[in-house]
Amino acid sequence: MPSCLRRALPLLGFWAVLFSQTPSPTTSRTGTVEGEVTDSVTRRSIGGARVKLEARERALFTKCDENGRFQFQSVPVGEYLARADQLGYMQVGEPIAVRLSSDKTRVRVNVLLEPYGVVSGRITDSAGVPMECVGVELLKLRPIDSKQAGPPDFAARRGTLGDRETVAVATTNTNDLGEYRFGHLPAGTYAVRFASAQHPSYPDPTERATYYPHTLRAASARPVAVAAGQEVTGIDIQAIRQATVRISGHLVPTVYSPKGHSFAVHADVAIWLADAPERSADDLNWQGGFSNSDFDMGYFLPGEYVIEAVASDQPDFIHWRKLMAGRRTFEASDKDLDDVEIPMQALVDLQGAVVFEKNCPAVPISIVPEVQPGGLRRFAKFDPQVAGAASGAFTLPGLVPGKYTLTIRPQPPGATAGNRYSVASAKLGDRDVLQDGFEIDGQPAGALRVVMACDQPHGTREAVR
Repeated sequence: MPSCLRRALPLLGFWAVLFSQTPSPTTSRTGTVEGEVTDSVTRRSIGGARVKLEARERALFTKCDENGRFQFQSVPVGEYLARADQLGYMQVGEPIAVRLSSDKTRVRVNVLLEPYGVVSGRITDSAGVPMECVGVELLKLRPIDSKQAGPPDFAARRGTLGDRETVAVATTNTNDLGEYRFGHLPAGTYAVRFASAQHPSYPDPTERATYYPHTLRAASARPVAVAAGQEVTGIDIQAIRQATVRISGHLVPTVYSPKGHSFAVHADVAIWLADAPERSADDLNWQGGFSNSDFDMGYFLPGEYVIEAVASDQPDFIHWRKLMAGRRTFEASDKDLDDVEIPMQALVDLQGAVVFEKNCPAVPISIVPEVQPGGLRRFAKFDPQVAGAASGAFTLPGLVPGKYTLTIRPQPPGATAGNRYSVASAKLGDRDVLQDGFEIDGQPAGALRVVMACDQPHGTREAVR
């Protein structure tokens, strides 16, 4: 055999083995996302809807065909959110999560759109003249949530209507014909309220905020039911004209800082109807930040009102501390009230300690005071105080006059190491406050003592002596 042939045989064998092997498939780095956009009510396809596929670094768009179908091709693998929009519709729930990978290169999704509702009408003044550029509020009616119970909230405009509460969800202004329109509404029950006359043409404060159809109180408002895709028209409101009174007075004693140097001292006052539900914002008026002891507020309809005040000072450029608080009720008739005095009381720092039953490991415990109904609730908001595991000592600072309940739990909840903790007892002096709470009116009689028990995996429980 010639030498050149002998040298070529090994090379020919190498190429024969190489070409005899099956080539490895190329890993796909793109995929396809397809699906359909449908009406959540009729389940019919929505032709022409625009679909968006988005990730943090990219966004892709396409349009549905006449049958509501869409397709994205050559989409890089990764995680996306799919959403759709069409005139007259709103997305149901959150955008749909889509994940493309080398193992799953084709994903199908069905995007639901709900036809949105509309509420529209006209606002006129007490003489029937259309009001231009005045504020209108839309309030959603929902079951009362006991977890959200609390003081009146001027910003949120929370109120009650029968066994439901109202929460402001949208605001708008009227046009030159006094007309308003709320769109993009999910199905539900609403109340509508003429809120304010901000246009210079309407300086008269006797045009009162009025609920549909013609009432000053949320409890008397007529609910407006809106079905999916329904346009409810003719929700007209004629503002009610009624004279009001002003209320002025001062805090007793005057605002001062008994705790040393302060950069600033100020007071806050809130007034609302005594017979309105506590969470209602009807006729709530608030004045804050005045630097002396005098207040002057309006406009109020005749009736019985609750007034609350809290005085605070600023020991540095960042922090505020409450100093005094007061509360009283009074009757407003058809004349302005002057020289209304609010008796102020010094706030109380309540000392306490947490102890643990024998064989129950000590952990940090959070203690949160909450004012019961009838107390100073407008300004009584307290941060959780934590009793450390080492000493168990804590302080509830700045308690305003009133009745309190306590929420007591391990902090953080995951620090229990498998034990189930419970409050065995809580006493202020000799009084058990675990069930009925306690009252602050001057200095408390003794310290607050909390005893914690726990169910352990091993061993028995013995009471602390």
